[in-house]
Amino acid sequence: MPKIRFSELPRPLWEHLLQRVNEREIPLADLHRLQEWARSGPIAPDGNWYKDFGTFKICGTGQFPSTVLTTGMKPFGNKIE
Repeated sequence: MPKIRFSELPRPLWEHLLQRVNEREIPLADLHRLQEWARSGPIAPDGNWYKDFGTFKICGTGQFPSTVLTTGMKPFGNKIE
């Protein structure tokens, strides 16, 4: 099964994610939770997905994360654990 990839992201995608984290003022402590989850090697589902961390959500498609949302913003795709 393919894993969600956080390394070797295409540069425009990486820049987009960093911009959203900055714009949406995601705290460093929350980014540490994301980092721990990423290190666990989560399985990449087919299609669109999102992971809810409570104070923010990360959304993606297949192996790649694509954006970061704050609480109250509606995610797309299927929720993953």
